[in-house]
Amino acid sequence: MMRARLKAAAREIVAAFDGSGEPPGSRITPAMLVDALDVFFEDCERIDRDYGSTSEVLAEDVNGIADQIFECLHDLSNWADRFNLRNARLSVIDISLEAAQWCMRHRGQLHQIGPVVAALANRANMAGTLDACVALSDAYEAVITNVASRLQADHTSSDPLRPWRQLLINAAIVSTRSRDLRKMERAYRRLEAHLPSECQAFFQQASHQVAGLGFSPEARTMVHARHAKWTSRARA
Repeated sequence: MMRARLKAAAREIVAAFDGSGEPPGSRITPAMLVDALDVFFEDCERIDRDYGSTSEVLAEDVNGIADQIFECLHDLSNWADRFNLRNARLSVIDISLEAAQWCMRHRGQLHQIGPVVAALANRANMAGTLDACVALSDAYEAVITNVASRLQADHTSSDPLRPWRQLLINAAIVSTRSRDLRKMERAYRRLEAHLPSECQAFFQQASHQVAGLGFSPEARTMVHARHAKWTSRARA
């Protein structure tokens, strides 16, 4: 699946480079990145065949393969950005989430979080149905669980673009959109535990969101209670 998506997404980028007249020089070209990714994706497929698609794999460097995929996809997305190929860039970034899910299925650890955070954010922007939001909420949960031991200690950082903050904020947003009370409660508790300074603004926005159609009285009560709590704390 990743190989097929890569070929479709990369075709436009490779063509743009070939038509740009840029000499390859010592730079890694889009075509070279596509060839490298094809090899790594072949490794993914081989591991799935040899060990099963969800088995823990100790004999193979699952983490290393994922890291190489993320690096190549990042470089390829930069080429797409250089040629103003927005849709191709988004498609390339999105493949990072599939690579992350492959790594996690084999009990691997995600070391390069930036591409995965970007892919999840893009999915969130495109999730137009309730089912999509439910599935995306589960995807956020899997990634957060995988990286928590390495990232949660950075919650005192002031950088708004740090991966841990982006994961928790976006996971809470998507959980609200899923309208699933269990998912909302889990995401909200995590947000309150790790990003208390963000809670007043978040729950203020969420209270406006749940006022719309489709939200249950229980969802509204959950959000409004937290909004009141964090507003009260801010005034104290």
